[in-house]
Amino acid sequence: MRLQNWQEGFVKENRFNIAGIKDKNAITKQVVSAYRIPQQSIARIKIKDIKFNFIGRGDERIKLGQIKKNKFSIVVRNLDNKKYRQISFIENYFDEQRFSHSNVAIGHALVKKDFPEACALLGLDVQKNDYIGFLRNSIKRKILLFYVNAYQSYLFNKAVIEYVKNNSSDYFNVKHEDMEFIFSNAELKDKKLPLIGFLSVIRDKEIKKIFDYVMAKEGVDKDDFLFPMMPELSSEGNERNLRVDFDVAIKFEDDELNIGKYKAVLDFALDKGAYATIVVKKMFE
Repeated sequence: MRLQNWQEGFVKENRFNIAGIKDKNAITKQVVSAYRIPQQSIARIKIKDIKFNFIGRGDERIKLGQIKKNKFSIVVRNLDNKKYRQISFIENYFDEQRFSHSNVAIGHALVKKDFPEACALLGLDVQKNDYIGFLRNSIKRKILLFYVNAYQSYLFNKAVIEYVKNNSSDYFNVKHEDMEFIFSNAELKDKKLPLIGFLSVIRDKEIKKIFDYVMAKEGVDKDDFLFPMMPELSSEGNERNLRVDFDVAIKFEDDELNIGKYKAVLDFALDKGAYATIVVKKMFE
């Protein structure tokens, strides 16, 4: 991608650095570093639906992962009443935007080294059975890796569901399109759960038992996240908190877009990587 520039006509995208990716369907604001672009030129950069404001200078570029929290203001509309669940934490699920329509299926095919299936799901017209070559040449590495990560996220969600059912005295089910979430009304002890990779070591016996069960049902093993034929997709694994604590301020008003209904305005902050839409699901669905 090239952006309209002040001298050469264009500036490379890699001159800009961000701390995290924002939702597509939202009004968002974040700090962006621009490498060696004069202040007076920032205002002249034109990108659809994006506005730049110069706020200062720094000695280092911003890096992915540096963000600590995201602040949210969300409007929940078309409510019949002012009822909601009072909550102080959410189970740290990945939400639907992580998975899209077929991300999990593509990720599973890649992890199982079923490259013909992955190509079919991606709609690639493979010639001479060169499935790996077509994947590499047709899909960017970071997109292929995203499919693998989406499947890791799917396994994490399945493990959270099992953990909540095993450890909560009071839980409820929320189904939304093709996704299922189990939420606890009772307190849950926070733990680290793995995002499974080939180097994952699970020392907690209960968590290991849950992942053994989930992965057996999926027919996968942690070593499947090694890709000898496509090493650029190999994933060592990571960890993620089971729960996220937060405070939420809520205000009800008449919904001007739905006469006779209410809207709820929610203001809160979540640790990086947590999904605000999970808050809405737990409070209102």
